[in-house]
Amino acid sequence: MQKKSSSDRILITGGAGFIGGHLARALTASGEEVTVLDDLRVPPMVPPEGTGKFLEKPVLALEDRDLADVRLVYHLASYKSVPRSFKQPLDYLDNVDSGRHLLSLCTDVGVPKVIVGSTCEVYGEAGTLPTPETGPLSPRSPYAASKVGLEMVARAHQRAAGAPEVGVVRFFNVYGPGERPDALVPRLCGTLLSRNELPVEGDGEQRRDFTYITDVVDRLIALADRPLAPVVNLGSGRSSSVNDVVRILREGSPGAEVTRNASRPNEIREFRADTTLQDRLLGSRPAGVAIEEGVLRTLEWWQSRDPDDIRQRIFQEEGAD
Repeated sequence: MQKKSSSDRILITGGAGFIGGHLARALTASGEEVTVLDDLRVPPMVPPEGTGKFLEKPVLALEDRDLADVRLVYHLASYKSVPRSFKQPLDYLDNVDSGRHLLSLCTDVGVPKVIVGSTCEVYGEAGTLPTPETGPLSPRSPYAASKVGLEMVARAHQRAAGAPEVGVVRFFNVYGPGERPDALVPRLCGTLLSRNELPVEGDGEQRRDFTYITDVVDRLIALADRPLAPVVNLGSGRSSSVNDVVRILREGSPGAEVTRNASRPNEIREFRADTTLQDRLLGSRPAGVAIEEGVLRTLEWWQSRDPDDIRQRIFQEEGAD
């Protein structure tokens, strides 16, 4: 992406989070003027330093002046925990309300382009694998349902006169350094280091399209200078099982104990992206990070952290489940 003028900003909502933080740092390092908006309701694993100008407020508190001279918005702010959404479903209405407020404000102010973050969870138990963007939406959690609602809001703006160019990206199981241990790979890394255990829910044969964070950031940045599709999958097009991830981690820790826990409610057996549209939109990209390398990079990042912090993070996430 070419450097723009200093009055031509990029706004990232949820920019202190996992994907948003990586994206903000990459864009800032490339010379872009970035504004990060985050209410810090979820303490980030990595402080929002090196991410550009920081606004600590929720999306629903955004005002016209916050969008002055913004040419592109990445809307990544979200309540995102699937298990927690079953316990606190009404909280997840914020995902819809925040998207509605942001897109209405962008229309009023004249922001030209908005990329909205959604999830593969909207497909539920897909009847077709790999799953294309045209697959039916069948959410199986309050979190997934809130993302379907957000996509409907985005779709309404895609059809409205005077609205920005709006595109929805469906993320497939993004992982890597800096992700909170409410997700699979960081929880496995954290519990391995803190207790020499690898907790597996169910039989471990559930499969996910694990997509490494740098690959996702590369695609998000590439989308900025291309016409947007109404919806596009961002994934690797390959799936690995939870047991595959456990095997990778056990290669370096053969004495680790694999513990078996109950399956999650409404567990999905497999997510795998059809990347045909992604590849057509973005053209030839560098080869993605393989699951073996990505998991070990993530483990190395966790190994660089203070052991007491790891134990505290794991304890907090287990208490919240």
